[in-house]
Amino acid sequence: MKVTNLPLPEPAQNVKLYIEAGYPILYLLSWEEKRVEGHLCLLSAALKPERSYYTWTLTEGYSDGPDGAGAAKNDALAAIDFAIEYESPALFILKDFHHYMDDIAIDRRLRDAYQALQNTEKTILIFSPIMRIPSELEKEIAVIDYPLPDEEEIEEIIKGEIKLHNPKMKFSGDRGAIAALFRTFLGLTADEIALVARKILLRHDKVDAAAMEDVIEEKRLILRKSEILEFIPTNIRMAHVGGLNNFKRWAKIRAMGFTDKARAFGLPIPKGVLITGISGCGKSLVIQALANMWHLPLLRLDMGRVFSGFAGTPEESLRRAILTVEAVAPSILWIDEIEMGVSVFSDSVESGSTARIFASFLTWMQEKKKPVFIAATANDIDRLPPEMIRKGRFDEVFFVDLPNQTEREEVFRIHLEMRGKKASDVSIQGLAKSAAGYTGAEIEQALVTAMFEAFAAKRELEISDIYRSLGNMVPLSVTMKEQITKTKRWADNRAVRAT
Repeated sequence: MKVTNLPLPEPAQNVKLYIEAGYPILYLLSWEEKRVEGHLCLLSAALKPERSYYTWTLTEGYSDGPDGAGAAKNDALAAIDFAIEYESPALFILKDFHHYMDDIAIDRRLRDAYQALQNTEKTILIFSPIMRIPSELEKEIAVIDYPLPDEEEIEEIIKGEIKLHNPKMKFSGDRGAIAALFRTFLGLTADEIALVARKILLRHDKVDAAAMEDVIEEKRLILRKSEILEFIPTNIRMAHVGGLNNFKRWAKIRAMGFTDKARAFGLPIPKGVLITGISGCGKSLVIQALANMWHLPLLRLDMGRVFSGFAGTPEESLRRAILTVEAVAPSILWIDEIEMGVSVFSDSVESGSTARIFASFLTWMQEKKKPVFIAATANDIDRLPPEMIRKGRFDEVFFVDLPNQTEREEVFRIHLEMRGKKASDVSIQGLAKSAAGYTGAEIEQALVTAMFEAFAAKRELEISDIYRSLGNMVPLSVTMKEQITKTKRWADNRAVRAT
């Protein structure tokens, strides 16, 4: 099968460079068999000299060969032998070969192939969604992460689906809105993009900027399957966050750091922020508001699951998460309670592989090229190693304290208005004074409890209900007094006050 006169996609051009440089064995990491195979088929025709193109699976053997299809069926060792013994320039794509990388005979034969294929214009391409390379083969195999579709490819896929649905249909909306829609599809495979586009066409009979919410919802459902990444809707605004004016000002200034004008001015892309402080004071809330303010997708990473191996090997889980977040870039990666993930690492620090994973993650935080902003929260900052919180990993470290009088008034006003209730300034000032030492979450819960009492009594909410609810609650500042004092003392000369 040869396809000519078609442009070689950029990801395939990168593979072409490795092949032309004479790498005998490449490891292609991708979930997209159909898309990548199509690219490799184009690549085989674009190489000089042109290469024959063979694919192998355990169940079908080679797709073609000198003796017909089916060579090396059910025999992984024979699949390598076929590549070694073949006498003409060729590409040999071995699918799902990660399953055999723990076999000592396979490892040995791959090392033989590395020597035999040098200077022969033959290349073995191990094609798998999972990376599994034994240490003795690390020097022989070059790993290539095959990227997900970019905006240009996404546009072509969607146009293809529109043509199939209705050849006369056109995109509706201005170019800027359509470009924003294409960016919403970033992070999905080609097949997922096609399926989501098909679903939108069946539901709305058109694809326009209004379809963005459908894409976001589909993306959230798809990312749920990863078990370590979650797509978070960003419908919380900064106006929903009481106080923290110092952080809000910082966020407004840093928002301009993602623009081309900032690059021209010589500014780097913002790296990230670490928000520490007392539980229940709005750390998670303000990160969701930050994503809304910056109009960036928000993906939450569960570090505990990464290091625990719950969703597969830690190396593979973290690699997939980083690739997904980078594909969606510019984006915000939210690591909630980052110290919990680090504690899992600390508990297994004797493991050399775990230490390497943690080190590689820190390196990525420092040197990442894609505009991924890391927003991390921590309740117990003492559990974080110094190398994680030093400058360069994060642009700033903020401390969120218990709300002061003005902030408590703002919190009461926000939550009353959200529930369709009104109160005079005098009443709110009095409630805020009574709630001294309460967190924002405790103020909200006191209000909810008071509303339940009023609802059960079949009457409107009264200010006395809220006072009574506050009086029945023991705030965190009392139950965790020593720990909060310790946290405040740490923040005095190590973090910027969010207020």
